[in-house]
Amino acid sequence: MSAPRSDTGFSLIEMMVALAVVAIAGLALMTLTQVTTRNTDAVERRALAALAAENLLNTEWLRAGVPQGRSGRYELGGISYDWRTRTAPTGEPGLVRVEIELTESGGEQVLARLDTFRRVTP
Repeated sequence: MSAPRSDTGFSLIEMMVALAVVAIAGLALMTLTQVTTRNTDAVERRALAALAAENLLNTEWLRAGVPQGRSGRYELGGISYDWRTRTAPTGEPGLVRVEIELTESGGEQVLARLDTFRRVTP
């Protein structure tokens, strides 16, 4: 019968290298999780802003009379938005372009921009 070998197993250096590889992989996963969470938040903010813009554009669509540029504040989902509508002629008689922009209240970045066309009676 042979004697047990004393050189079996991992050396201290091999263990340190394996630990370093695991630590680097863990750090990469944590960074990926953080970036994904941030991106998800941005997509959610833009989706909610787009829904708010659709609501406001529908309200403008239903408003009687010739569309005019307006602005105001709108709240949806616990977030307050500043909005602004602009109108522009299209070159087609009786047809007006209506555009709406939404920013988060106090912010400058446009989160949603929609436009449509509306027929007006002269």
